[in-house]
Amino acid sequence: MMKRRVEMTPIERKESEESQLTGGKRIVFLGDSITDEGTFIAYVDAFFEQYRPDIPLTLINLGISSETASGLTEADHPFPRPCIHDRLARALQESKPDWVVVGYGMNDGIYAPFSIERFQTYQNGILTAIRMIHQSGAKAIVMTPPPFDPESMNANILLPDGQKDYSYKEPYVRYNDVIRYYANWLITLYSTADEVVNIYDPLLHHREQEREINPGYRSGDGIHPNSDGHWVMAKTLLSHLFHITLEQMPDFIEQPDNSKLFQLILQRQHLLGSAWKEHVGHTNPSKKEALPLELALKRGEEITKQIRMITVKSQ
Repeated sequence: MMKRRVEMTPIERKESEESQLTGGKRIVFLGDSITDEGTFIAYVDAFFEQYRPDIPLTLINLGISSETASGLTEADHPFPRPCIHDRLARALQESKPDWVVVGYGMNDGIYAPFSIERFQTYQNGILTAIRMIHQSGAKAIVMTPPPFDPESMNANILLPDGQKDYSYKEPYVRYNDVIRYYANWLITLYSTADEVVNIYDPLLHHREQEREINPGYRSGDGIHPNSDGHWVMAKTLLSHLFHITLEQMPDFIEQPDNSKLFQLILQRQHLLGSAWKEHVGHTNPSKKEALPLELALKRGEEITKQIRMITVKSQ
């Protein structure tokens, strides 16, 4: 099925907002496997490299698969889920960010019906993370989880109310109600966090639009958004954090395999993300193949030179 072209409004930015960007920012992304996969981060990275190479942003992906803000784990998970608080202090100390984007929630309800005890544990985890980020001198940006999508999963694995155990392998059929509740609470944190980015509603709206055209549309695997969803996430971040919208979908989104620029950015993201994650450390028993951070940073500079050669030629 041919993808529809997404039309957006022209680029707009106020002078005060522009001045906040020209000095560059060091932005760290913390989160679970959705952040770990990182396509939305690569999309944001590619936008700035292609359209605003004069703004020296550094985007560091520190997402870890299976991680939570709550420290909770479902009974049949193959290992105790990592918790951001096992590594947050070191992550902040080593990465020295200006901004930190915190994206948790999908795993924190442990795929079960709503529980006030679990929710309060999640609240405490998020609020503690915001406080530690502020204490480090960085700006705390909270990002909601994406919606859970049972229609993109095998219906045979979805469990009704009243079961003893639920998990990511056999989630509660109405788990999206739980995620909606978590997202709604995060949206209230404007006076606590420096910014709240609601990706839940834009992703839900995108899914509903696609299903009007194709009722069998799959938004991903039910937990993780597909590449379309990652672009919705990237657009939402560009809008909320940088006050940028686009006139049309960039070519590197429509044809990523044919974009040398985007492939180099993916290469740089994977190289540096893996190195940073292992340098900071984490409790997920699955460790990434990674170069020592110092060597990875040098190789990243070489990739950056190739990227800049492409952007200069395109101007």
